[in-house]
Amino acid sequence: MDSFYKKIYKKSFLTVKNNYNLLFFGLFASILGFYEVRILLNLNSVGPDFLSSNIVNWVKIFAVFSISGISSFSVSGIITMLGMFIFSAIMIVLAISSQGALINASIEKANGKTSKFNKHLQIGLQKFWPLLGLNVVNALIGYFFIISVVDPLIGFIALSSTTWVMFLIMSLVVFFVLIPLVIILSFVTRYGAAYVILKDNKFKDAFYNGWNLFKINWLVTVENAIFLLFVTIFYFIILLALLVFIFTPFLILGLFLAFNMYIFWFIFTIGIFLGVIIFLVGTSKFGAYYNLIWANVFLELTAKGKTYSKVHRVAHKHMPKLTK
Repeated sequence: MDSFYKKIYKKSFLTVKNNYNLLFFGLFASILGFYEVRILLNLNSVGPDFLSSNIVNWVKIFAVFSISGISSFSVSGIITMLGMFIFSAIMIVLAISSQGALINASIEKANGKTSKFNKHLQIGLQKFWPLLGLNVVNALIGYFFIISVVDPLIGFIALSSTTWVMFLIMSLVVFFVLIPLVIILSFVTRYGAAYVILKDNKFKDAFYNGWNLFKINWLVTVENAIFLLFVTIFYFIILLALLVFIFTPFLILGLFLAFNMYIFWFIFTIGIFLGVIIFLVGTSKFGAYYNLIWANVFLELTAKGKTYSKVHRVAHKHMPKLTK
């Protein structure tokens, strides 16, 4: 059995390396966050992501409008909020479309084709609404489910004076039922997005097919999420170390020349500017890489032939009779 993950991760890396136009999509797709990694890193305290926080904020703003009335707000205040709304809308369109563009890039690469930047963006924009629907379902249900159900249960368990049997039962329900449901929803949404772009599914069909694909290949999916967790941690540790390595000389030089505040702030600003550029480029690369990995996993799982998890391959090697 060939190494499934070696092929996927290498293919995704080479795609990013040989197609720098994908960095634009990677930057905006990273705005949506690396949801699977966030959940696995911090199971009991998942804050709002970009989509859910925007939805929550704008619901609150419109609620204030409906109660107070537009007349109670100044013209400048209304213009400011309108400008913020337009900016948020543009960012959401770019983020969702970039996710679709990266998924499309994966199928183009798999077929030996290389489309231009405009083609990828066009595909992402054409599939914007079903992709948005899937992301909203993932963001809202996942986030609000944790906030309204999981977090209170965890707090109740921590402060509860109930018997140890009840404590054990509630803990098992939270950590082995409720939280896995949130993680599963993220996986189903990820596969659903690929069905929208690569199989031209509508929202309902994409979600249903995404669930079926996860149900059949749940072990491979979970394994990939865990591998990606370690890859993400390792990558951002290196990126942080690089930022410190780049910025420290500017800080030391600025302190030596601190007798002149203008020179100090000039050197300090250059260091900050370089740090921001490196961080954006690094985030863009990983954003593209992360989304391409999931898209390539989808392609492998939907291709002809059986895909085996790492656990299955190890078991097959050492206990072949149990894994026929």
